[in-house]
Amino acid sequence: MTKKTESGRLRGRVTIGHKPDGTPIYKYVSAPTRRELENVKEAVREHFIFGREIPKDQQFYQYAEQWYRLKKEPFISEASRSYYKTCFIKHLLPTFGMQHMRAITAGQLQEYVNGFAGTSRSQINNIIGTLKAIFSSAFADGVIERDPSAALIRPKASRNTGRRALTQEETVRVLDTIHTHPEGLFLAVLYYLGLRRGEALGLKWGDFDFTADQVHIQRDIDFTGSTAAEDTLKTEAADRYVPVPAELKEMLLPKRARADDYLFRTEKGAPLSQATYKRMWARLMLQCGCAQWREVKPGTSRPDDILKQVKPTLTPHYFRHNYVTLLYESGIDPLIAMKIVGHTDYQTTANIYTHLKEETLRKASVNMEKVFREKTGASAE
Repeated sequence: MTKKTESGRLRGRVTIGHKPDGTPIYKYVSAPTRRELENVKEAVREHFIFGREIPKDQQFYQYAEQWYRLKKEPFISEASRSYYKTCFIKHLLPTFGMQHMRAITAGQLQEYVNGFAGTSRSQINNIIGTLKAIFSSAFADGVIERDPSAALIRPKASRNTGRRALTQEETVRVLDTIHTHPEGLFLAVLYYLGLRRGEALGLKWGDFDFTADQVHIQRDIDFTGSTAAEDTLKTEAADRYVPVPAELKEMLLPKRARADDYLFRTEKGAPLSQATYKRMWARLMLQCGCAQWREVKPGTSRPDDILKQVKPTLTPHYFRHNYVTLLYESGIDPLIAMKIVGHTDYQTTANIYTHLKEETLRKASVNMEKVFREKTGASAE
């Protein structure tokens, strides 16, 4: 017989055996819902009749830590470890940390995920992906009786404002900066090769084959806190050969160094740290006219630091998208473009090409409207 306690939980009993005189031996259990109560009863019967261990409920932070340590950390890069640390500390633990795994409901997870509506698609996918991985693992381990993340629906993401090529004006200023700024080579590598930031920072002189006019992209530089470390590439597709245009080759040849030297390195030969990279990028963007001045408030520590004074309005991703745009405008097949830029999924490249094709059609429509207006004006005269 099931009863409701003062706390609102359901309480029931399970027959786990009989005394010598035939009197039943009961074990009393409780749970928040009738379904969970029946699951607990079944677990108790399994334990006392067949000797199977009763799965213990755990708080979210306990199971998440165990899942990460055993099933995720050994198989991911330093950059990914940094992401998970931020994800747990900033997002998941403040909301679910002290809750018991079995108490977290599908509705609660959906409400939490809905709170990310309007953020980037990648952030939404990362949050949902992490939750699904944790709860599906807990279900497989018998910690929970059902997976509350199984039917999560993704909320609507914001439009990707960073997916655009450089404007004509920006291109002129970027090319001028490439040739006049002492650190312009980094900008040239992004502009002419379309690399990810970490791939550009990981380039070594030995990666270049100036006879074949190509460069082998085979490593990445990840930032973990303030330190930089050489790591494997983002995906298998990222290991690729990229053509080196004549303009970039002319800039590279006079600067050639030993094969094992990084193109962009500290005085001791190490890859650039995150702070050094950010300051370099701020200086480059400032000369390009692609930066905003920050308000430095009184009492700010190190007020003369360029990172406190300047906020770049472009990121390396803009140059990568600009590169794909140039491939499209050159008539290069999207399958070939996919290989050059190191996309794992053809659809990623195809989506960019489709986006660019739509932009071209919109521009053509505007140009035709101008032609018709001019013709109408001429006939009226």
